Amino acid sequence: MSDDQNRRLDLYLTIVMSVAALATSWAGYQASVWSGDQASHGGAATALRTASTRVSTRAGQERIVDVQLFTSWLGAYASGNRRLATFYEERFRPEFVPAFRVWVASRPLRSPGAAPTPFTLPQYKVASDSEAQRLAREADHESGASEFANSVSDGYVLDAVILATVMFFATAAQRGLSTHLRLVCFIIALAMCAFGVYRLFTSPLA
Repeated sequence: MSDDQNRRLDLYLTIVMSVAALATSWAGYQASVWSGDQASHGGAATALRTASTRVSTRAGQERIVDVQLFTSWLGAYASGNRRLATFYEERFRPEFVPAFRVWVASRPLRSPGAAPTPFTLPQYKVASDSEAQRLAREADHESGASEFANSVSDGYVLDAVILATVMFFATAAQRGLSTHLRLVCFIIALAMCAFGVYRLFTSPLA
């Protein structure tokens, strides 16, 4: 290989190494940003799941209150103690009242097709249940976003590793190797650089 060819090869190697160095810096920056997004979404998912569990527990407690008050009302009504039955009825939770009234209107003692209890009617709803489900869905969304950010961050780390091999082969090609080995190292470095840069251009940006 002539001196001019050696100089051109050195120039090409310098260009490839410069591109690889810049691309490696960009890959590292993107990996760190996506890693931060992963942590942020993961923390939000944990907080939402905790809130969902807390609200779900409250829904269960409210349901127990409804059952206990209704059972007490039923006992008082069955024993003919209207005053005590009214006492319990006045303490029903507002969410339970619509289902209770529909159930009473269906005349359950006389109508065989009536619902056995107000709790089986569509009018019986516990708002905390819906809130817990909403929080759980949001937690699932945040978990998905965290997993996506993690996969993208891992992809950028892989890009950085690929570009590091470019620096290795480009550096090897600059040393006192034979012409054939220098060309082989240069071709490998160029191919890896092109592949790494292509991956960077096709990866999501933070």
